[in-house]
Amino acid sequence: MALFALYSTIGFAAEKVSVQLNWTHQFEFAGVYAALEKGFYKQEGLEVEIKAGGPGITALSEVLTGSAQFGISGSELLLARISGQPVVALGVIFQHSAAGIVALADSDIYTPQDFSGRRLEIGELSSDAEAYAVLQAEGITPRQYEHIPSTFNMQKLISKQVDAASVYITNQPFYLEQQNLLYRLILPRSYGIDFYGDTIFTSETLLEEQPELARAFMNATLRGWKYAFDRPDEIIDLILEKYSDFPFAHSRKHLEYEYQQMKELVLPDLVELGHMNLTRWRHMANTFVSLGLLQPDYSLEGFIWQPDRPTKNLDQHYFKIGLILALSIGFMLLLLFFYNRRLQEQINLRAQAGSKLVFTEQKQQMSLWASNQGYWHWNRVDNTLFIDQNAATFLGGQHQATVFSFQDVSSESNIVSVRNFFSHFSDQVRQQAGRFELEAELSDEDNLSRWLVCRGEIIETSTEGGLKAAHGVLLDVTEQRKAQQQLEQLAITDTMTGCLNRRYFMSRLSAFMQRVKFGEGHFAVALIDIDKMENINAEYGEHTGDHVIETLADIIQQQVRPMDLVARFGGQAYAVLMPNTNTADAINACDRISNYIAHYRFDTSNNSFFVTVTGGIVDTEEFSLTELNSKQLLFLAEERVKEGKSQGGNRLITDHRSH
Repeated sequence: MALFALYSTIGFAAEKVSVQLNWTHQFEFAGVYAALEKGFYKQEGLEVEIKAGGPGITALSEVLTGSAQFGISGSELLLARISGQPVVALGVIFQHSAAGIVALADSDIYTPQDFSGRRLEIGELSSDAEAYAVLQAEGITPRQYEHIPSTFNMQKLISKQVDAASVYITNQPFYLEQQNLLYRLILPRSYGIDFYGDTIFTSETLLEEQPELARAFMNATLRGWKYAFDRPDEIIDLILEKYSDFPFAHSRKHLEYEYQQMKELVLPDLVELGHMNLTRWRHMANTFVSLGLLQPDYSLEGFIWQPDRPTKNLDQHYFKIGLILALSIGFMLLLLFFYNRRLQEQINLRAQAGSKLVFTEQKQQMSLWASNQGYWHWNRVDNTLFIDQNAATFLGGQHQATVFSFQDVSSESNIVSVRNFFSHFSDQVRQQAGRFELEAELSDEDNLSRWLVCRGEIIETSTEGGLKAAHGVLLDVTEQRKAQQQLEQLAITDTMTGCLNRRYFMSRLSAFMQRVKFGEGHFAVALIDIDKMENINAEYGEHTGDHVIETLADIIQQQVRPMDLVARFGGQAYAVLMPNTNTADAINACDRISNYIAHYRFDTSNNSFFVTVTGGIVDTEEFSLTELNSKQLLFLAEERVKEGKSQGGNRLITDHRSH
């Protein structure tokens, strides 16, 4: 006890720092409250002030002006860094962003395309980056909707002063549920915009001058987050007692709702708290580049914290270290007597540990086999790579598990698996810190695509931060990726013909219509209907009728341009959208299609027959901008098909003239 008391008396004085939250007090910041109230900050030698955020307050500006040493921010942190702001990401709490856009269920808003011509309540780019990203990704420009500045509540949506609003899905939807209002969420990650959420950050200056301060703050904060997720009820009590500020205070039910939603975004049971991945940040930056929010020559150098091993200032702490060493030596001498008495017992324990180690290795091998995973271990110091038989098979090889040296790789050309590992993963592995997950697409010997997921962990680095050793597992996820692609394709295609389905065609038609209204080109639409389909089914059978429908779909798709959209519009009707096409060009295209069909012979077991089609063509230039809409355009096309049918079929009708 005397030794511990002496350690305490020569410890550092508490360092005063503040952390700026990016919104008002709620469960979103439970880990910070837990770290303060449970004494984790104090144990790290810190005296921390928690500063609540709110409307008009941004963590970025507070940290950059020196009003706070640490802050919590969303994806706008990445935009700030690349734009030249000296901020550094220390760790990520939300593995998936809580950003979303909400509309009431009784509205006809289902996708971002439906925002066109609507009132959208949304914040500025600095606080709503994901919402703007998904709008741009779906081709919705600011001219197509009315921007209503965000009020950070649901009142305008509930009173229908706006049609949709950007929200934090862990927070605002609760108010709709309290009023028993059904709603519909549009999540950016459903459209490929999957960003990190809350990120703890600091300034570049603080990290350069006081790296140990940043390390201490992160150690305590991550301990606090683990405590909060282990004991949510206790932390909710704490928030209600000490962190409920009127008018932003949350009820217990609201805090419990927030905790349940956060578990799906933070994933505390699956991902290490604070974990972040350079590849994921680069994906976010590339998304911003593709949307025109960043230049392609961006750099992420210095943005992600790479903590080095702690160092000590020997001049400043010489007396402290010397005293601690002297006391430690004395304490160790005192314990040596007891160690000698237990020496034989330790020998026995080592033998038992050896047996347990063998058993543990056997369990690990069984786990890898049962889950169909392959193991790898890369030692850069020895220039060796170990891959087991499963990993070799996934990478494109057939051999027993063994260790390969770089000399083996250079002297033997048949070690395909090792070459594939270094080709697809080595550069990315060198850039990681802690645990990571990578994915790569490989082509096998038959030139077929295979997808591998590489999950690993950096287990040793040099003093300069370079990789010394890493290990992990490989998973073959080819079947999952194929199934995902098939589901995505099924969502937009007609299962019988392989053309686009009507629902997807209507969404693309609406998008093209909005571009025309804003002066961005024009297009033509043709409806093509098979003549006398009832006679074909009656005379040759519905099986032959289905064959006719499928064959004509193939012919139409072969005869149009790559940019044209072909959909099955009804049972025996097809729709063709031809961008930047006037009536004359559309007539030529449809003439080519109908002539090809008219000369195509269908053979049955007993008979041969030919079919014809009737088409109705409409050009957007036939309408004024105020009259132009999808329903009117399709109605006119259908009327022209009916007119052609009344003339005996095998006609193309446009502008009330027959061709």
